[in-house]
Amino acid sequence: MRKLQAALSSVVLCVFVGMGVAGCGGGDDDNGGTPAAGLNVSGFWEDPLNGATAAGNMTQNVGNVTGGFLLPPAGNGQLIGTLNGYHMEFTMAFDDGPAESGSGDFAFVNTSEDALVFNGTLPSVGPFEISWRGPSFEQHSPAGAPLEYTPLAPTW
Repeated sequence: MRKLQAALSSVVLCVFVGMGVAGCGGGDDDNGGTPAAGLNVSGFWEDPLNGATAAGNMTQNVGNVTGGFLLPPAGNGQLIGTLNGYHMEFTMAFDDGPAESGSGDFAFVNTSEDALVFNGTLPSVGPFEISWRGPSFEQHSPAGAPLEYTPLAPTW
């Protein structure tokens, strides 16, 4: 009887320890990377690009970024990215073409036109810059209009 109790206790202990280890993290989580403190890229982005206008929305959830964009000349597509500090690695899946990987950096700028910009690059588009224009398409400032972005952050 004692051997059975000892065996059952061992099994129960292994189950609880196993559950505890599984629930303690260390595995894959939904937070992606780690954004810089105060960096919130959610909103409407726009700027001239390759003789047309690049535009789209980004939504940030901790270190994950998603969005839908028009990036000339490649076209419309869906962006999925991961933030680490001010740097973002991303994949752009174009509606009319293959997906491709890119990267870039967010920066706060101290000008009358832009407050938060993203300088990125994609093989089909080349280097590009887009600027935060407001919280949504419905509430965005046209390109060239003064913008205000909070929180205040380091500038370059």
